[in-house]
Amino acid sequence: MTRNALVMALFAAAVIASVICLSLLYASPYVRTWDEVDFTLALHRYDLLAMQPHFPGYPYFILGGWFINQWMNDPAIALSVFNSLAALSSAIPMFLLAHRLTGSGIKSLLLPALVLSSPYIWLMSSRPMSECAGMAMLWWFLWSIRFAMDRPHAVMRHGLALLMFSFLMGIRLSFFPYGLALVPLWYSLWQQGATRWRRWLRVGGSALAAGLFQLIWVAGLVLSEGNVAGFWKLSLAFVEGHFSEWGGGVISTPMPMGDRIIQLFGKNLLGSALFGGSILIGMSLAILVVITLVVRGFVASPKQLNKENRHYLLWLVGCAVLYSIWALIGQNIEKPRHIVPVVTPILCLLYVYIIRTAGAVKASDPKSRLLRLAPKLLYTLFISLIVVQVFYGSQLLKRQALDEPAIYQLHDYMNSLQEPLILFTWEETRVLQYLQADYEHERIYTYGYFQSLAGANSDRRVFLTDHVVQGFAAQGKSVESHLKQIAEFTSDTLFDPAYGHVTLFEWVR
Repeated sequence: MTRNALVMALFAAAVIASVICLSLLYASPYVRTWDEVDFTLALHRYDLLAMQPHFPGYPYFILGGWFINQWMNDPAIALSVFNSLAALSSAIPMFLLAHRLTGSGIKSLLLPALVLSSPYIWLMSSRPMSECAGMAMLWWFLWSIRFAMDRPHAVMRHGLALLMFSFLMGIRLSFFPYGLALVPLWYSLWQQGATRWRRWLRVGGSALAAGLFQLIWVAGLVLSEGNVAGFWKLSLAFVEGHFSEWGGGVISTPMPMGDRIIQLFGKNLLGSALFGGSILIGMSLAILVVITLVVRGFVASPKQLNKENRHYLLWLVGCAVLYSIWALIGQNIEKPRHIVPVVTPILCLLYVYIIRTAGAVKASDPKSRLLRLAPKLLYTLFISLIVVQVFYGSQLLKRQALDEPAIYQLHDYMNSLQEPLILFTWEETRVLQYLQADYEHERIYTYGYFQSLAGANSDRRVFLTDHVVQGFAAQGKSVESHLKQIAEFTSDTLFDPAYGHVTLFEWVR
């Protein structure tokens, strides 16, 4: 091991330790969204029908949070702590995968340092949402796939990949497009069969085993609902609602496809998930990529990746593309967290490209002194990017833990009004329920129902949020002439993309 490699490894280890410690220190005490309320309430009473949590239940995530909560008795913090510990565990498969793809030895710690310090991923590790735990398990699954590709006929390795996929689905079912990574394993099994029926037997047995592993957590959910019929009815209702009403997919959200693509890949993926809202991080990444491309153009091509690594990276890209299509069509376009799983292959491929380019320069032993300095330049830029992420991300993390969300500000304001009133909201109601608001509030869907409730008692003041007004506008009801703006509440949209700005109106009869 060279001195430079040891220094880089120690730096990476220090970054990983700092990230996890700060995540635990600044675990967010706020429950900001409908989903976070669902997860937090589930630690007290697990009930899918009461949306504690909502379907499909996320049993492994809730189980992990429940276990931590036995010592903390604070569900929101317990889920955040579980996320931080899951993120720490993911450093292991990241290191193993980086080493297997590049042979970079102890310097492979730079990959987990890069990923875990990525600001948006770091923010998610300190919130009571399942994405971070899902991302951690995604790394374990992706490593298990590469581990099994060396010896796909080995039952233990193959079974490990199937088990990791089951854990992934039991934490975050929406990551299912990454199941595409199982195809090369099944193809390898198919090739090994001496006869056609043996091939079908091998692949069919593997598919059956995959189904049985999934059945472990699905059976638990069925039992929690009492019977298969009740669980099936609940699942159909959830799927129908997700794709037709509130899911934010392409069917339920009236947004042109071009605007949707720009929102998903421009604002959500680049602006939030990859750059964390920082121009400096975006510029650092761009400079690193450009310099790497320039250096690559002056050296001979690196030694060819072995067959397994080539196939693995191709399938990884395929998984990212498939997931991107799913996020574009079936996920809520307002929430950047839904595109975060694509950051995994992006950062992995970036690491592999940089390390292999630096290795190619050393292997070619160039005569140019400037070119001989290229590996040091690449590593310096790489480490500088991580340093920028750490400083910027730590400030974001602190702000997320200390700055009061806009919905909480709304709640404080409504509590200050000492008179009969009713507040009509959209999804804000779920958070207000969690905060046990003692004033009357109602989630409203249609303008006609709102009119009947608002006029039911002439002695009380009627308030509504801008999201309700927008809902009425979508129904073709213009109500501006009846509105009097009372207050505005704001928080960082990086933390609260859907409800970072809430305007409160009073209804003027």
